[in-house]
Amino acid sequence: MRHIFIKILVISLLLYGTAGQAWAASGGGTTPYFEIATPFVVNLADNGQTAFLQVNAQLKIKNQTLKEHLHTHMPAIQHSVMMVLSEQTSDSVRSVAGKQKLREKTLQEIQALLTEKIGDPVVEEIYFTGFIIQ
Repeated sequence: MRHIFIKILVISLLLYGTAGQAWAASGGGTTPYFEIATPFVVNLADNGQTAFLQVNAQLKIKNQTLKEHLHTHMPAIQHSVMMVLSEQTSDSVRSVAGKQKLREKTLQEIQALLTEKIGDPVVEEIYFTGFIIQ
């Protein structure tokens, strides 16, 4: 029984090592993500009502080497996102279509900012990983 366990363990380690080498050789196999650690909390532009929006976001970036640019320009990125979010009304972001439109607008603003700052949009996608309207 012990020999079978050891054989299975050795085979597993060999398979895992081979897969890990193939993954590393292919450049990592996945596109890196960058989490914006602080959630965005804004007042929505509702007329006469108090409404808040909280959004958590992650950015899909072209490659790992560009991640440093996000750290460098994070205050400007956060400002751009806050401005886009602050323009919204609770009605405009309640639907899935409204959230998608907001995601596209936010991505465009981030890409324009980074293209202006470093000559490369860096970010391929933005994903809202948390979304609360109150």
